Amino acid sequence: MKKLGLSVMMVAALGLAACGADDKNEKADEPEKVEEPATAEVEKPEATETEDIMAKLEEPTEDTVCEVCNMKVYVKDHEMGMFSAQAIKEDGTNAFYDDIGCLLNAELKFEEQNTKFVRDFNTKEWVQVDDATLVKTELKSPMNWGYISFADKADADKYLADNEGTEVIELAAVQAEAKERFEKKKAKMAEEGEGEHDMHGEHEGHDHDMHGEEEDHGEHKH
Repeated sequence: MKKLGLSVMMVAALGLAACGADDKNEKADEPEKVEEPATAEVEKPEATETEDIMAKLEEPTEDTVCEVCNMKVYVKDHEMGMFSAQAIKEDGTNAFYDDIGCLLNAELKFEEQNTKFVRDFNTKEWVQVDDATLVKTELKSPMNWGYISFADKADADKYLADNEGTEVIELAAVQAEAKERFEKKKAKMAEEGEGEHDMHGEHEGHDHDMHGEEEDHGEHKH
């Protein structure tokens, strides 16, 4: 009897050992769980200064007038809309101009430094004047400056190739021209005893009918 009991105990012990070995084998077969690191939130890139400025741009309406000369500022889809200009002032407000000449003269007249925009000749979208390629043409612009702008220099080069008598001109040269015109007008007004608010009263010799509802702008060379 004792031998039988001892035998049963040994069998039971061997069974438990076998079960333990099986458990160890099963655990060995199971892949170790690797804790995945918490997914970090992806931060959206901050808008660049240029994007911030572009977001502030607006469009003129049919009733918008030039801040400098008080003449009509043409909307984007108008035949003369390609000459319209815009500035974002240091206080964040928007100002519109009928021509690049008034855009540049505004800084002289009001003694301010603005972020200045002109329209791309092809798309009519706004482009910062510092980044644009300016082309001198014989086109009739609202204030007879005749400058058009291109966001892409390749487009400007194509325009030059297709239109004789046109040339690329640096912004600094246009600014110098604006200053010269401004100083001459200022001196003339001083001689005639007129205030600075009348500096653009004669519209630089421009025909006032050009800003009428059905004015004739002449033929544009595109």
